[in-house]
Amino acid sequence: MNWWLIWIIAFLVLIFTVSIIYSRKIETADDYVMANFSLGFFPICGSVIATVTGSAALIGGAGKGFDMGIAYFITVISYVLFTVLAVTIIGPTIRKLKLYTIPDLFVRRFGKASALIPALIIAFLYMTPTFGMQLVGMSSILSTIMDVPVDMGVILGFLVAIAFTLLGGMPSVAWTDAIQTVVILAGVILVFILGLNHVGGIDVVINNTPEHMFDFFSIGGKELFNWFLVFGPFYIVWQTTWQRVTAAKSVKVGVWSVNIGFIISGLIGLLGILIGIMALQLLPTTTDPDLVYIEFLVSVFPSSIGGLFLVSLLAALLTGATSFLLSGAINIAKDIYQGWITPDASDIQVLKAARFSVAAMAILGLLIALYITDIIAIYKIALSFTAVTLVMPVLAAMFWKRATKKGVISSVIGSMIVSFTWSLIGNPFEIHEIAPGLIASFVILVAVSLFTEHSRDEEVVSYYSLYKGVNDPSVDYEDSSKEA
Repeated sequence: MNWWLIWIIAFLVLIFTVSIIYSRKIETADDYVMANFSLGFFPICGSVIATVTGSAALIGGAGKGFDMGIAYFITVISYVLFTVLAVTIIGPTIRKLKLYTIPDLFVRRFGKASALIPALIIAFLYMTPTFGMQLVGMSSILSTIMDVPVDMGVILGFLVAIAFTLLGGMPSVAWTDAIQTVVILAGVILVFILGLNHVGGIDVVINNTPEHMFDFFSIGGKELFNWFLVFGPFYIVWQTTWQRVTAAKSVKVGVWSVNIGFIISGLIGLLGILIGIMALQLLPTTTDPDLVYIEFLVSVFPSSIGGLFLVSLLAALLTGATSFLLSGAINIAKDIYQGWITPDASDIQVLKAARFSVAAMAILGLLIALYITDIIAIYKIALSFTAVTLVMPVLAAMFWKRATKKGVISSVIGSMIVSFTWSLIGNPFEIHEIAPGLIASFVILVAVSLFTEHSRDEEVVSYYSLYKGVNDPSVDYEDSSKEA
């Protein structure tokens, strides 16, 4: 009996049942992309874990643990640290502003013209390639357990992902994420514990593994710094996190659920790296890094049990793919279509534009997945250029009243040019392009802002200061409803 196939079929039936149920409840664009701002702790926390614990954290993390060892843990430290700090400090402001997207912040603070480039960057430079990354992860699973070519696995993953996204939107994503997170967490813990026992115990792993694999500083200070910067600052402006905070039913729920979700994701990421190190005891050193986690799992568990954990990972990749499609679709539908093409578009038109955007981005992501199969390579590029162009302008909108529209636009364009040029000339001094890009972004933004005046369409304000003393509007609404 092919248990792998049985688990996949059961999984597909479950998620499409959920999608069909929620598709009947979707009437507005807010329902589709933000779950009508009503999500509680469990669906948000689960959605964060399932989205983070996809290709990069487990499949990519195990592969890097297999190649680099424990040094790769610097990336986990980085994204958890930056996210918790950012969400704790500016998360309440994000929720009180009810920001759909990061470009939405640009429109409010610096005017419509400032938001176009960020919308294009997020939708096409980050969300679309990262969707392709999830397809690569899904293909790794499907090609292993169904004996299909990698390209066919990518296409199968694409078809399932786009159908799931078009049907259910954010509500189905959040709730299926929450449910499968329990299975993912249990699966990773069991893979680690039973895998350790399978290879002979901790003493065998330590004695048979090269010492540098357990040396956190084995890759050198510069390389650690590079990995820290690539995976850290980006998470200040990860739109997926912003949308989870905004979709929450209150500020408190949004902040706590996202922070706890990332802390748990960090623990899962650490286990993924350690599983990659353990896999050195079983797998040839020539094993494709993107297949390390899956092949190790298949080696440890019989298909009747392992199929459940493997399918839960497939589910995480699918809903991660869906999250990236939805997030990018909001940029296109609201920031570009409604913001520039049809300002008076009705809610139904925006909803249709969002679903059309999902399809268009999915096709582009499919092409990326077919031609670039290295998960971490895709992710590094997407993270780097998004962080370089958006981190400083977002912080300026939140904290610096003197920032001007001209300063922000100059910073976005200038930092991208500097970062691309630095990469083109071979990353001098072995410093990743994100470092000079962030420095250029800061310097250009401050210099141009100090020598230019605010435009008429700017809202000259520091949002963090403005909303610091403002009560949670959702709590006020709930209190007034109870009094009524």
